[in-house]
Amino acid sequence: VYHYNASLKSATKMPEYYDKALFMFDWMRNWVFVVRLDENQNYRYMESFMESNGDFRRPIDMEVGPDGSFYMLEYGSVYGIDNIDARLVRIDYNGGNRAPVAKIDSRELNGIAPFKVNFSQKSFDYDDEDKLTYEWNFGNNVTSAAQNPEYIFQNNGIYKVSLKVRDAAGASSSDTIVVKVGNTAPQVTINTTNNASFFFPAQTSFNYAVEVKDNEDGFIDKRKVKVALDFIARVERDKNLAGHQAITPTYNYGKELIAKSDCKACHQINAKSVGPAFVEVAKRYFGDKDAVTRLSNKIITGGGGVWGEHAMSAHPQLSKDDAAEMVKYILTISTKKDIVLLQQSGAAALKDHVAVKDQGRYILSASYTDNGGKITPLTTRETLVLRPAKVQAEDADLYFDADQRATIVGSINNRSYFMFKSVDLKGITKLTYRYASSDKSGTITVHTDSPKGPVISTLNFEPTMDWNTFKNISAPITDPGAKHDLYFVFTQKLKPNNALLDIDWIAFEK
Repeated sequence: VYHYNASLKSATKMPEYYDKALFMFDWMRNWVFVVRLDENQNYRYMESFMESNGDFRRPIDMEVGPDGSFYMLEYGSVYGIDNIDARLVRIDYNGGNRAPVAKIDSRELNGIAPFKVNFSQKSFDYDDEDKLTYEWNFGNNVTSAAQNPEYIFQNNGIYKVSLKVRDAAGASSSDTIVVKVGNTAPQVTINTTNNASFFFPAQTSFNYAVEVKDNEDGFIDKRKVKVALDFIARVERDKNLAGHQAITPTYNYGKELIAKSDCKACHQINAKSVGPAFVEVAKRYFGDKDAVTRLSNKIITGGGGVWGEHAMSAHPQLSKDDAAEMVKYILTISTKKDIVLLQQSGAAALKDHVAVKDQGRYILSASYTDNGGKITPLTTRETLVLRPAKVQAEDADLYFDADQRATIVGSINNRSYFMFKSVDLKGITKLTYRYASSDKSGTITVHTDSPKGPVISTLNFEPTMDWNTFKNISAPITDPGAKHDLYFVFTQKLKPNNALLDIDWIAFEK
């Protein structure tokens, strides 16, 4: 507990804001929270301490020093070894002016000279009243004080463009990007006559054609067009299908589970700590057909004796399926995956999903690296991701006035909706919903691109008479062409019109 001392002359002591606050830290999760109690020592609320700039490395003790600063003893990154990052840290309160944060909003750019760039930035200052000044350097000793300048690069070359932002007190920070002049990135497009969003229960062929254009190369060497098809059997529920955080062919569900668990407290990939290195586990159980089942059970129930005197703690919160995915990742961690390249156009067999049923993702990826123009080669990569045609409602990308639960979407009221991004309805003729409704009827309308967009499907539903009784019901749907965001809107004008229904899944059917 911190007790503020107003008479203490110290430039680094914690402020009065933290007076009588209880500081709690967690060794595993590397966080510190400030807990607020009332006069009877009952919990009121808690808040994160140094959430954006705290670099805590497994704290094991923290004391308030005579100067009012905090002193934290940190164990270091890995349990059971002599960590090079174990340390004693002093945490000072840095009151007064805070430096601004420079942030160039433009991404890495490329083009042909003369190349005009409209630069933009999203710099900010934690002290709202500070007035900022801007100093751009375009990588050739040409500068600008404009907030969002325009500049024309007249000569070919690679330019490191920097932005320095300074406040009235002189505090500053910088950001940089690279501008490449003398080449433009190739254009890569994946075309298909099939549906470009879904794969279907049975084994099918997927027709594709990769189109490549490059302004500088002219002739496209087909040998440099790299095309591959990957299947990922399981993915996280919230994994993006598109955008800069989209799923990639290197994604591994087991690896993601390990990253979110406590595994790395006792294990490293290549080095021993309290537990064996993952690569050593992979070597020991190489070729053992029963290893996944045996090790999965051990992760859940705990145990020891195989690798030394230290026992592994139990993880009863993990399902058998998730534990198995973690083991599969560990056992293949040293295995180099063979990359099978496809022709630039053809028909790829979609068959790997049949064994896992309504799970996974196919990722068709295509890339091309050009000849460099007048500076340096540039590469463009494109991917097309296919998901199961039976879509779990809880996997929606956006919800309004509805409750996303583990296996359903519930608490759906009048005018509630959820949305799936960028859906191709090519070849889709109907939707089948699996739903439950205790005592309400209503209507489901599907809109494109907004909750009030054009309606392409309408379904009236009746109660199933019990929340545990799920039924399937279907409705036709019209393909508007191209990809659209689909909004599933629920309505019932007659009151009471809350708690209309729960949705388990929606099947997009041919």
